[in-house]
Amino acid sequence: MPPKEKKPSEGLNDSKATEEIVFLLGGLVLLGAITDAILNYIESLNAETFFRGAVLNYFYVYIWPIWKYLAFLVSALAVVGIIHNSRKITAINIEENKIFNPRHVTSLKDRHKIREAKNSKWDRIVKYANSDNPSDWRIAIIESDVMLEELLRAIGYEGESVGDILKSVDKEEFLTIEDAWEAHKIRNAVAHSGGDFRLNEHETKRTIALFEKVFKEFQLI
Repeated sequence: MPPKEKKPSEGLNDSKATEEIVFLLGGLVLLGAITDAILNYIESLNAETFFRGAVLNYFYVYIWPIWKYLAFLVSALAVVGIIHNSRKITAINIEENKIFNPRHVTSLKDRHKIREAKNSKWDRIVKYANSDNPSDWRIAIIESDVMLEELLRAIGYEGESVGDILKSVDKEEFLTIEDAWEAHKIRNAVAHSGGDFRLNEHETKRTIALFEKVFKEFQLI
């Protein structure tokens, strides 16, 4: 699997700014609710016995409306800021992935590029697998393994051989890894044992079916 490099912290400032706006908005809402509750409580206790009516009236007439207007304005600006920063963070993450994790960004594009060329190759492999000639069965399995290697390298995995590549694969990102391993081991037996390995039609089709599951996971066929 390609080595994972540590991503830069270019998006941290935007993320921090978004968090600050959210906290500010929450604080204003909370402060407004507390203030409203206190005023209601004071009114329920007959505030004139504690405060001069003129002071309370001044607060309601001049201060409270401005407070509510400012709270609304800051809330609106906070929402706009959150949306703006979310878009910037998303754009930054996409650009970071292109640089530091290109396999996830380009894999679909790479698969699309190679799909047409590989489909004709897969059709030929299926034809070999359905042949009555044992030599064709061997060709079908060997060429399927070649397809597997091309797929793995196209989506960003590295290694000297298919076996080395499969050892580095993350199982969470490669659901059919066990099928790939089993099919590759059969390929090795076919390629390295020569005529000593007894390959029959059933085993050929079972092996091709394993390769097929892998190719379908990555939308190659």
